[in-house]
Parts: sequence; structure tokens; C-alpha cells
Amino acid sequence: MKYPGISGTLRGILRAGFKSILCIGRYAVCSPNHKTASTLILEFAKYPNPGQVKTRLAVEFGNEEACRIYCKMAQGTHRELLKLQEQGQASVIVYADGADRHEISNWLQGAHDTWLQPTGDLGQRLEYGFRKAFEIGFRTVLAVGTDCPGLTAEKMQKAIGHLEQFDIAIIPSTDGGYVLIGTNSFQQNLFKNITWSTDKVFGQTLQQAKAKNLSVALLDPETDVDTAENFKIFEAALKPDVSVIIPVLNDRWQLQETLRAFSCAPNLGELEVIVVDGGSTDGSDVVARGFNIRWLRSAPGRAQQMNAGTQYARGHWLWFLHADCRPSPETIRKLPGFLRSADLMWGFFKQQISDPSFWFRLIEIGNEFRGRILKLPYGDQAIVVRRDLFFQCGSFPQVPCLEDVILSRRLARICPPTAINEKLHVHPRHWKPLGPLFTTIRNLCTVFRFVVLGQSPSDLLAYYLQWKQPRNTSSASLQDNTPKRLAHENHQ
Repeated sequence: MKYPGISGTLRGILRAGFKSILCIGRYAVCSPNHKTASTLILEFAKYPNPGQVKTRLAVEFGNEEACRIYCKMAQGTHRELLKLQEQGQASVIVYADGADRHEISNWLQGAHDTWLQPTGDLGQRLEYGFRKAFEIGFRTVLAVGTDCPGLTAEKMQKAIGHLEQFDIAIIPSTDGGYVLIGTNSFQQNLFKNITWSTDKVFGQTLQQAKAKNLSVALLDPETDVDTAENFKIFEAALKPDVSVIIPVLNDRWQLQETLRAFSCAPNLGELEVIVVDGGSTDGSDVVARGFNIRWLRSAPGRAQQMNAGTQYARGHWLWFLHADCRPSPETIRKLPGFLRSADLMWGFFKQQISDPSFWFRLIEIGNEFRGRILKLPYGDQAIVVRRDLFFQCGSFPQVPCLEDVILSRRLARICPPTAINEKLHVHPRHWKPLGPLFTTIRNLCTVFRFVVLGQSPSDLLAYYLQWKQPRNTSSASLQDNTPKRLAHENHQ
């Protein structure tokens, strides 16, 4: 490039300055974005494809459950690592294989960067990662596994501290390997001549360190989860955070869309989906077989079905979702983290009714007002409640309708609900027979009779049926549908 009117010396200075700026920018991109910019942690992970992770666990639990357990462990380790990154203690690189960078970055989010592991044995992958990190300019580098629930941020921080005085820091595993290894300089051949995936790994690594005259800091051993016996130690910690309970009765098409949303969300092992069927005859069970969910049967009646689901639920939170209320994959992905950070007691979602009519926009506003101000969300607002609080309130009452209203009133006496600022796509089918105006009037009148006049749900069911009779449906056909469908539906 030529600069008219500028001397050769000045041009040389400009070129040198431009190159310096490029180098600084390149280092800023590669360097950690935290205070110390000295420690890098390589998070060894494998993308969760069923049948390709935790194969020894799969022998006992099956491929899908083994994959869920691994996801839960990896996500837990990732959260601990992000604590160190947020505190400025280290930068985190997700060092993974089994998928491309985009998929891995979407799975374990928030890290400084994502690197793909090269081909070769574990020693070659370790050496490649350590060499690359030290070449970038990090002073200390650690590698950690993602299958050890006991590996906390505090323990990793302790290992980082030891590297100020020792050449190597190791947290051994109880099976003869290690769950963390770190060095303060690149050590050529440290990971060679190791019999990987055996109980000799730790001992052989110490021999390599001794041969190179390197000092080693040994921390307390931890247990990684490779077998059913190991799993029992951490079983409580590896339970899903959220149990999604979906009662259905001839909801095939709506169920399919809702389950598809869950299948599109990243599989982090933080949720389990339980579908409870009240006696469907439309092939809802066939639809469910195509998804990784648990299918249960119970007597019809939404309250009874949801209570049946809670008996098999393992999550810390229970999320009661109607088949025609569909959260987005992004909402599903973010919910467990939000519940943990907010330590939510109970709450509900914003509705987005899938109909362009202005009436439905008013209904959405009114329903949110009822939940926020009157503390009375309905079931089609997807109530989520902490497990212990739900059982403290006595579960859903065994009534033919209004079970969600009764539960919300019980919960509101303990604490107000949290309005979760995420939209729920709601099918408008329950408003169609009477239209949005008369359906809303019917709902308000039914709840008013219950809350203010003290009428029983059994008596109100007859009142509800009078309103529910469609304009183009005979009494006989409605009578035939009553035993199952109306016991399931309640006052939507």
C-alpha cells in the first residue's frame, strides 16, 4: 500500500504500528477475558449421543438413561467451571468430540471457547490441548473430566493454587485414574507410555513425572461415575432438576407438537418428561413412543393423572403442562437454570394463544393479571412448583374440576407465585365451541361460584356442563363424552 506524501520512514512506522495492533487484537481474541488471564481449564467432554457415552452404565440403565446421567454430570461440572471463569480465576475451553463446534457450543454454553479434540488416544489429545494452551500464552493449564459430580469449583481452585509451588497438580480418581491434572509448563511426553482406561493410569503418570524430576501435588481422590455402583453414590445429585408431567386424553396431535418441542431442546439431562394417559383411544401412545419420555396410565381425570405422575417424578421441581400448551425449545433449555438461580418456589408462564383475534390478546392480559395480582394461575398457564411445597399442600385434590384453582389457592397462602417471563404457546381449541367471550364469562362465573359462594366442584361440574354444550352438538353426544373427556378437562 502506498501513502502519497509520506516519507519511507513514516510508512515503516505506520506498518509496524498496524502489525502491532493486529497482534494485540489476535492475542485479545485468543486470551481469556478475565482479570488474571493466566489459567486455562480444558473441559474434556463428549457430545451426548445415546450409545456413545457411558457405555458401562448403559449395560445397567440403557443407552438413553446413561446418556441422561452423563448429560447431568457434564452440565454440573460445566456450572462449577463457569464459577471460576466468572470469578476471574480461569478461562474455560470446552474440549470435546462427538459433534461439530456449533452443536457442542449450544450444549455447554458460556465457555470462553470450544475446541475439537484431534484423533488419537487420550494421551495425544491431552498433549495437543496442553501444547496449544501454553503456546497461546497461559501460565497454568488444567484438564478436567466431566463425569465426576464431586469435582467442585473450590477443589479446582485449590489445584490451581498448588501449581504456584508444584510442577504438577493431580486429583486422583478412586478407580486408578485421575479426574484433574494440571501443569505450570508444557511437559513433553508426560502423557506417553500410559495404559489408558485402566487402573494403571495414575501410577504410570507419577512414574513419568518422577522420571522428568517434576514435583507433584496430590489432592484428595474423587470418584467418577462409570458403573452402576459408582452411580449409587451420587444418585441424589444426578436426579433431573425438573419433572415435566403431561396429562393426556385423546390429545394425539397436540401431544406430538409439545413432545417435539422437548426433543428439539438440547438434551442436558436436567429434565424428565412423564406423560400420564387417562385412557386415550386416538393413538396418543403411538405418538409418545417416538420420544424419550416415560408413559404411564391411570384412571381419567386430570387431578388423578397428574398426581399419578408425581409418584414417579424424581425432579426437584414439578412442571404441570397440558398437552396443548407448548413451550419453545429455548424456554425448555433455559428453565432449569432459571429455577436454580431464582430458587423458585412456584410460578406460571405467560400465554400466547395461537389465534390472531384481538379477543385472545385481551384474554392473555387478563390471565396474566389474574396470576400476578390475584395469585390464581390456572393449569393452562403451566404451573411449576417445588416438589416439597407441592406435597406440603397435599397434591392436587381429587375433584372433578377446579383442581388447579384449589392448588393455586393453597400455594398462595404460603407464598406468592413468580410470573416467569417466558411465553407458552396455547392452542385455542377450548375457546372455540363457545367463542372467546362466552368461554371467559363461563370460566369467571365458575370460579366466582367456587371462591365466593363456596359451591363444591362436584356441583359446579353440572353448571359447567350447561355452558359447555356446543351450539351444534346434541345432548346425546355430549352425554356420551362426559365420563372421560369432561372429567379430564375442567374449566378452561
